Amino acid sequence: MDAHQEEIRALLDRSYPSLPAPVKTIICQSASLLPARKGETITRQGQWLRNAILVGAGYMKVYREGPEGEIFMYYLEAGHACAMTFVCAQGSEVSGVMITALEDSLVILLPLPVMDRLMRESHDWNQFVVNTYRARFDNLLRAFDSVVFKKLDERLLDYLHAHVSRVNSRTLQITHQQIADDLHSTREAVSRLLKSMEQQGLLAINRNSLLLKTGIVRKR
Repeated sequence: MDAHQEEIRALLDRSYPSLPAPVKTIICQSASLLPARKGETITRQGQWLRNAILVGAGYMKVYREGPEGEIFMYYLEAGHACAMTFVCAQGSEVSGVMITALEDSLVILLPLPVMDRLMRESHDWNQFVVNTYRARFDNLLRAFDSVVFKKLDERLLDYLHAHVSRVNSRTLQITHQQIADDLHSTREAVSRLLKSMEQQGLLAINRNSLLLKTGIVRKR
């Protein structure tokens, strides 16, 4: 096993512990590793997909671009795979989504012939694919329910708590426009709510960042 394969194997062992060793060996023998810098878009709408995407390290956003801006779909982090790339690669279709790195990331690209082989030979891989579809579908349902059934201030508070929990820091390096895109809202509406929260002493607004105060609580 060369250094390239060893790096992929280490990522698989760390981020995909449930995959059996034979499956990891097959992936290591044929997959390639794609470094993605923060802000880099690795998949675009209309692009032909010949690989499935597994996130070995980092954090990425899957979304669509429409006439009125971004339509957020779900996040991917280490241990996640993009269900949309499974579908498009297997069907020899163009991508219907954009995938952009939100931090420096490492992406494992799994060629279609290898994915087909795993689908034929490995029950564990098939279960992993099914679980991936289910997880991403659940992500989409939660996003839909949030937009339909929750007020924007509730969605914003949930959003901030989720991001603080993930980065394990009360400081979020994020812009008002990014939040608005993810919440399917406008920058103006998000800015008004953030300003109101700042006036209540719940957070502090800095340039391209937010500092959440310790007293902030999740609304029920």
